[in-house]
This record gives sequence, C-alpha cells and structure tokens, in this order.
Amino acid sequence: MNIRKIDLNLLYALLILLEERNVSRSAARMHLTQPTVSNMLAKLRALLHDPLFTRTRHGLLPTSRALALEPELRQIFSSVDAILAPGSFDPQTCDQTVILSSNDYMQYTLLAPALLEMRGKAPLLKFAVRPAEIADIVPMMEKGAIDIAVTIPEFSDARLRSQLLYTERYVVAMRRDHPLSGKKLAMKAFLAMEHAIVSPTAGQFRGPTDDALKQLGLSRRVSLSVSSFFTLIEVVATSDYIALIPERLSTQFLDRLSIAEPPLQVAGFEVISVWSNTTHLDPTRQWVRAELLRVAGRRR
Repeated sequence: MNIRKIDLNLLYALLILLEERNVSRSAARMHLTQPTVSNMLAKLRALLHDPLFTRTRHGLLPTSRALALEPELRQIFSSVDAILAPGSFDPQTCDQTVILSSNDYMQYTLLAPALLEMRGKAPLLKFAVRPAEIADIVPMMEKGAIDIAVTIPEFSDARLRSQLLYTERYVVAMRRDHPLSGKKLAMKAFLAMEHAIVSPTAGQFRGPTDDALKQLGLSRRVSLSVSSFFTLIEVVATSDYIALIPERLSTQFLDRLSIAEPPLQVAGFEVISVWSNTTHLDPTRQWVRAELLRVAGRRR
C-alpha cells in the first residue's frame, strides 16, 4: 500500500465512527452530510479489505480489525495535533476537558487541592475524575477514557510513561478515645488489636504490614478488608479497630483519629502520575502534569 495515496481524512472519519458508532452522529461531528460519511466508510472498507462495522439496532458494531486500529489512529492524530499545536499554552483560554483517575485517598489528598488551584489558573478548563482503573488502565488511556492516572508503580504498565510525585509512609490510626490513644504503641498491644485494611477489591487481608511482621516471625489478625479509605476511617473512628493508613491522609482527620507510630518498620509506597504516549506532547496535559507535580512537592 502506498501511504502517499491514503487520504488522512478517511482515517479521521474511521476514528470518529469508532467513537460514535453511528453514521449520523459522526457526520454531524465532522460537519459533513450522512451520504458523504457513508461514502467514506465504503472507501475505507475497500482500502483496508475489511467490513469494519456491521449495522445493529443499537448502531454500528466494530469488527475486531476496526477495534485493533483504534489506538493506532489515536496515536496518529495525537501526533498530528502535537505537530500543529502552537508553541505556547495559555491556561487562561484553554477550554479542553482533562480526564483524571485515582483512588479516594489520592483524590482527597492531592487531586482536590491541585484541581482547586488549577481552576484559579485555568478557569475554562474542565476536569473529570474517574475511580482508579487498575486492570484496564492501558486500554482506557489508549481510547482516551483517561488522560492522567495518579496511582502506585505496581498498578502502572511498562507501556506507559510515569513521574514520581511523592513518597508516602504509613502511620497507625485509631479512634481518639481508644485505649491505646496517646501511648507509645508496643508490639504486644499492636498485635492484640483487631486490624482493618484497604485493598482495591476489598478481597485481600494482607498488606505491607503483614510482610514486615512475617520477617519478624509474627502475624496480626486482620478481620476487615474494605475498598475505600473513607470507609476504613469511619470504621476506625467509631470502633476499637486500628489500621495503618497513609500519613498524608491521617493529617486530614486529626479531629476524629489518634495517630501513633507503628512498632515496626513498614515499607511505604511511591505515588506516581501515569500517562500514555498518545498524550505525552499535548500542551494541556503537560501543564496539568506539571501542576500535579508542583502541588505534590509543596505538600511533602
């Protein structure tokens, strides 16, 4: 196939059809007539030797070949946008939408203050914040459903770009009138307590603390596993449960929690921002990533 004979408009039409799954909506989005888009689809089918879509009651259903082409098309047009983009970026006039993803802890401690500050600098910029996508982060980014994820290295992927935002440590949290509140936490008392833990799927009953205890030949009783840090804090603040939580989060709830140092060394974790090559050169996303890094560094 001679690439010089390929009409870039056809490939753009294919990308829009993949996004809309409807000829009429695609035509409206491209400011073309419906017959024109249908004709473009016919040319694409001949060019790629594939039907690309089948019609259903609910719209167009892409073939496996069409779905496989979608991330490649996004990469192509992201590169074209980067080439044609102006050299400067003005947050005062930018009116794009940036899609972020993180868990509740990172949303509360980093994204919330960062978004408020960016709102003041970029009043027309819109942000959508999604729950953390662990298993699907790469395909979500490839299809444009996530621009930037704030996560930990274990949930990233070698195909993605990343940047360290900060390093976090764990502290022990308990209710303010807990029997151990205000005391130096001894190992014996620590192990005698009922422990609660956060896991992404609320299905794990082990974490870094258990790995550290195992090195000492010790173990604790974890009888509650939840998927949300806010659920964990509510449980700890109203019961005898204790839990290890990120220090940055603990400082936001000192009116409800008593904080102590763990009686052993527990490995902390790194918080990173993650993005795909598709948006790497986009000026808006570059600015947002820089702002996240700035706010994260100031709150260390």
